[in-house]
Amino acid sequence: MVRLPEPGTQITIVKLTPGGRAAARYQGTVVPGRPGWVAVEAHWTAREVASGPLRFTPGDRLVEYFSVVEPISAFAVYASDGTFKGWYANVSCPLEIAEEEVRWRDLYIDVVTVPGADPAILDEDELEAAMLAEAQSDAYQCILATRDRLLEMMSGREYPFSEAGAVPLGNCPTGNGSSG
Repeated sequence: MVRLPEPGTQITIVKLTPGGRAAARYQGTVVPGRPGWVAVEAHWTAREVASGPLRFTPGDRLVEYFSVVEPISAFAVYASDGTFKGWYANVSCPLEIAEEEVRWRDLYIDVVTVPGADPAILDEDELEAAMLAEAQSDAYQCILATRDRLLEMMSGREYPFSEAGAVPLGNCPTGNGSSG
């Protein structure tokens, strides 16, 4: 069984590309979370980035939730004044935990929502360009099923989406297993 880092532990978070190459590396502090999850507080220090309807700006506080059960991660994003800005969720299997490092593989599709708006599905074009539907159909189906699971979790305000902000309940898109 994987030992999860204890709250208060400083850890390194490493975002990996679908191919396994390190794309980002940053520090965070483990905060209390539910069983089956690693929750980390970190701060956005990079330049301003718009991703769908959500804008990351220097000084934003992120509370990041990494599931050790499901192939997902989700970031609650807060402005430096504490205002909730939105959720950025990733299809991210598999999660690797080693000592004081969490490594997660970003598998193309992201689901983003901001208060008062329906979730936006990002990067489906990147998934299609990877041609996994033919080359690795099981992986492709896993990614689509996880996208649908994220939408279901947001709509139902399941943990971690119960922890911050208002995720809209109406008109939440649902995946149908097609590539969209």
